[in-house]
Amino acid sequence: MTLGTCRVVGRAGARSGFRIGWNLIGLAAVWFAVSSLLHPQASNRALHQASQWIDQGRFAQAEALLRQSLQAGSSPHAHYLMGFTLIRLYRFEEAESHLRQALRMDPQQPEWLHALGKALIEQGRNKAAFGVLGQALQQRREAKYHFARAMCALNQGDSRTAESELRLCLGQEPGHNEALFKLGSILIDRGDYRAAIPFLQSCLKGNPGHLESRFSLGLALSRTGRHQEAAEAFEAVLREVPGHVGALYNSGRALMRLNRRQEGRKRLEEFQAKSRLEDQIDFFRKAVQKNPASVQGRIKLAEMLLQAGNADPAFEQLMAARQLAPRQASIYRLMAQALRRLGREQDARQAERFAQSLQARRQ
Repeated sequence: MTLGTCRVVGRAGARSGFRIGWNLIGLAAVWFAVSSLLHPQASNRALHQASQWIDQGRFAQAEALLRQSLQAGSSPHAHYLMGFTLIRLYRFEEAESHLRQALRMDPQQPEWLHALGKALIEQGRNKAAFGVLGQALQQRREAKYHFARAMCALNQGDSRTAESELRLCLGQEPGHNEALFKLGSILIDRGDYRAAIPFLQSCLKGNPGHLESRFSLGLALSRTGRHQEAAEAFEAVLREVPGHVGALYNSGRALMRLNRRQEGRKRLEEFQAKSRLEDQIDFFRKAVQKNPASVQGRIKLAEMLLQAGNADPAFEQLMAARQLAPRQASIYRLMAQALRRLGREQDARQAERFAQSLQARRQ
C-alpha cells in the first residue's frame, strides 16, 4: 500500500505503475500462502523479518510483509506487529483494529494493551485509553504504563490524577525524563516552585538538551529568589532559540533583580520587539478557532509558536493538522522540531523519517 500521493507525470504511466505494483504484491501474497503451507516455519521467519524492519525504522516494508502474513493466516503476534507498525505510520484507527484483534486472540499481553492505549490517546479517546492501560497494569507493573495514564489524565485536565501516576512511574523508573519534566511542570502550575526544581534538574541531568525543562527550571528558580541561576537558565534557552519570548522577558527581569540593569533593559527591549509576534499568534489562533479545518492556518500558527519558543502548543496544533492532512510532509518536519525541543529525540527522528518517506513518494 502506498503511503503518499505520487506526482502524476503521465496518466498511462501512472496507472500502469499502479497496476504492476499491486500485481507484484498479489503474487508475493500467493507465494507466501503456498510457502506457509509447505513450510510451517515460513510465517515465523516472516514475523522475525518484520520485527527486524520495525527495529530499523523500515515501517513501510514491515507493513507490506505483515499484510502478506495475515493473508496467509491470522495470528495474534502478526496483528500486534501490524498495529505497532501502523502507530509508527500515524494511522491510529487502523492500528486500533489490529491491536484489538490481537488481544481478542491473546488477552494476556500487557504490552499489547499499552500499544492499544497509545493508539486511543492519539485519537483523543483518553478515557478509554486510561481504562485499557489500567488493564495492562493489572497484568504487569511498568513505569511506562503509569506515564501513559498520566498523559490521559492531563489531556482531560485532571492534574491530581496525573501527578499520582507520574509519581508511581518515577517510583519504578526514577530517571524517566518525560515524567520528571511533566511532574515539574504540574508543580509549577500549582505554584509549588521549590518542589518542582529537583524534578526539572534531574530531567536536565538525563537530557541536557531539553529546552522546555530548562525554561521551566528558570521560572522555578526565579520564583524562589535564585536569580543568578535563573538568568543562566534563560540565557541557555536563548542560545538555542534566540526569539524565545518567555525567556527574553524572564531573563530581563532576572538581570534587573541582579542589578545588571543595562543587560536587563536590553533583554526587555528585545522582548517588546518580539511582542508583535505574540499579536500575530493571537490573530492566527483566533483564525483557527473560526476555521478549525484549515490545515495551513494550523501550520502557520505552529510555526509562529515554535518561533516564540512554545513547543507544547505548537505540537498540539501540528497533531490537529496531521489528522486533517495525514500525508503532508511539512507537518511531520515541524513536529520533529517541536518534539526535539520537548526532549523526545527518538520521536523526532521518527517524524523526520516519515516526512522523508512522504517526500520521496511525491517525487
